[in-house]
Amino acid sequence: MRKIGILGGTFNPPHNGHIHAARQAQLALGLDGIVLMPDNIPPHKVLPDGSANTQQRLEMTRLAAQEIPGAEVSDLELRRGGRSYTVDTLTELTRQNPDTEYHFIMGTDMVLTLDKWYRPEEICRLCALAIVARDERDRAAIAEAVRKYRADWDARIALVDCPALPMSSTALRGSKDAMAAMVPEPVLAYIREHRLYGWNK
Repeated sequence: MRKIGILGGTFNPPHNGHIHAARQAQLALGLDGIVLMPDNIPPHKVLPDGSANTQQRLEMTRLAAQEIPGAEVSDLELRRGGRSYTVDTLTELTRQNPDTEYHFIMGTDMVLTLDKWYRPEEICRLCALAIVARDERDRAAIAEAVRKYRADWDARIALVDCPALPMSSTALRGSKDAMAAMVPEPVLAYIREHRLYGWNK
């Protein structure tokens, strides 16, 4: 059975934190591949003014995927339209690929709010969770959340033991210096070319 990691998000923009999480999960779990999955409309947040549009986020994600061996990009959620619920995506993927074991790669903020997602117990039935800490200080909170999810939903969870890489797209959008330092060069070139996030050539 193939083991595939899924890393979802707005990718607004994709950055080295995404690449770090994907690579570390890939190495720790022996994944056969990684799928980056840009969402269409995130259920839990509103894209801020000045965000890249859907097509631009997809193109930047494709550029970032080049930094991850064996990675692919799926536009499944973009084509489906509407709000992008993870449970709907996993249901479709497992129906299409019953011989594949999916591992949903999550950062700190995602795992700590999983109980507020749409049908989280079904998500845990459809896939395993791979948790990559964003901040060393969050490890205790993650451990408590993991204990709860295992007890309540019989969740299959792997804690990826790797150095934390604190980073968020929100922080990057607010600083061109941070963006220049923490966004892969092909993505940064795209941002400059299309003058995204207030960036002028």
